[in-house]
Amino acid sequence: MRIRRGIAGLTLGDPAAASTEPWHEVLDTYARGVQLMKDLDEAGPPTPQSWMWAANTHGIDQSTQWRPAWAQCAHQSLFFLPWHRAYLAWFERTIQELTGDAGWALPYWDYSDPESNRVIPPEFTVETRTVDGSVQQNPLFSPNRSRDPLPEQDVNVVFALGQPRYVLELERGFGGVLPDQYDGAVELLPHNFLHGDIGGEDGVMRSPATAGRDPIFWLHHANIDRLWEVWLSLEGSVRLTDPDAAAGAPVAEWRSAQFWFGDEQSPAVYAMADVENLDSAKMGYRYESIELPAAILQQVTGTRAEVLAATGGRMTLDETAPRWRPVAATFDLTSGEERDVRFERGPRGLDEAPPTRLMLDLGATTAHDPHNAYVVEVRTSPTAEPHIVGRFSTFGLAGTPDDEVRNYLVDASAALPALLAEGWTGAELTVRVIPEAGRSDSANADKAIHIGQVTIYVQ
Repeated sequence: MRIRRGIAGLTLGDPAAASTEPWHEVLDTYARGVQLMKDLDEAGPPTPQSWMWAANTHGIDQSTQWRPAWAQCAHQSLFFLPWHRAYLAWFERTIQELTGDAGWALPYWDYSDPESNRVIPPEFTVETRTVDGSVQQNPLFSPNRSRDPLPEQDVNVVFALGQPRYVLELERGFGGVLPDQYDGAVELLPHNFLHGDIGGEDGVMRSPATAGRDPIFWLHHANIDRLWEVWLSLEGSVRLTDPDAAAGAPVAEWRSAQFWFGDEQSPAVYAMADVENLDSAKMGYRYESIELPAAILQQVTGTRAEVLAATGGRMTLDETAPRWRPVAATFDLTSGEERDVRFERGPRGLDEAPPTRLMLDLGATTAHDPHNAYVVEVRTSPTAEPHIVGRFSTFGLAGTPDDEVRNYLVDASAALPALLAEGWTGAELTVRVIPEAGRSDSANADKAIHIGQVTIYVQ
């Protein structure tokens, strides 16, 4: 059984040392493997063991011709976690074969650990390294990354791990949402935000079309995969396939899913049964640690209690679970603008009783060049004080075709008491989406997104 180790115990921790001193064998093997993959690209077009083949398997830019093994990445999907787990296993096997180190395991970067300082380890930031007295180009270096420490709110794992269920209806479960067209909690945060933070305005990590070209990508996703194991280890976590957790097509599709990579004539195939079992021959690894620091575990436990209270303690999606009701919609909202969303009245509106929960669906969102992150405001009227109800990262829109579509859910329930205290009757709600302040691109007026439809749901 291979052990995927945290990079905190592997890094030299200092750029000068990373440039001149020998690296830990795990990182040295990784660097050698990446260089061997890149050497294959230098010899000709991408081949199944080359670096660009691996990167293109995740996504391709608009100048790259598609082929069946490429552009497979599963985002805003129930299969986000299992697809990427199989992808990492295939990549790990490639490094093992090229380096001749069958026991090598991909390390993970636990950026949410308070002791990590939320900075990229220096083995990935120095442009050269010294090997046997020879100065060489560092294959783990990638240009145009942001060097800033990751914002603390962007590496927070409490929101994701605090979700007791893998999947929910029209709100984020840990791994997904039904219908299957939104980010799950862990995909939104920390996954998407970290991509934008590292990618900045020009780095390859900012877009799924190019993210796999950055060697730090693989350590980021190893940590997301580890968080899946952390979530499974928490008491009360409900898998998608647990009794009454979901039904019908989602469960059948999940159980029958297969993922394939590499040579299109003789691919490496991973069945869901392989992927879900880390003891399987196709996986064969475990993580050095899936324990949470005490302070984070306490917050996760508190969040789970709040989620269960908000949902009436329901752990399943049975017929007695509360249902979301659409009560208002509007079209064509561009970031920076605002829309007054007028609610339906009568039996489907708010005449009966004030809602206890409020959800915004930002559907059919497109962008030519979006900001990295946005916040969502609501107000009882155009002149009232705004309430910030959520934030989302645009990873998945940046660097993709202009007609690429994403959908975002924003739970505005926390603002309901304030809205009702202001005398909100449900006649309308003013919605505005603006660039998140404090980022390098926040004031860039040339960037924007367009939301095709805003739908408001209540319980």
